[in-house]
Amino acid sequence: MNELVDRFMVAGDNTTPSLYFLPFNSGNGGHWVLIDMDLSRLMVYYLDSLPGDWSKYPSMKKTVDAEILKFRSKKNYRNRKDITWVRVQCL
Repeated sequence: MNELVDRFMVAGDNTTPSLYFLPFNSGNGGHWVLIDMDLSRLMVYYLDSLPGDWSKYPSMKKTVDAEILKFRSKKNYRNRKDITWVRVQCL
């Protein structure tokens, strides 16, 4: 996952909204979830075709949160705002 932070670092200042897309395999029979990260707003949107919330995938949330915080630390961002997770309804 260090590659993820490295990609964030070269992508610019991340003070304007831009989305980074990350596919995540839940390990539950090959189920995939799509994660969209807005680093400027500390928002993570995830698209999951199965019902439920992010708590079904604790390792996903832990990993993504850690990488976002690591990136913000490297950029010396002082904003202590919590990372907000939003489930996007898939139809």
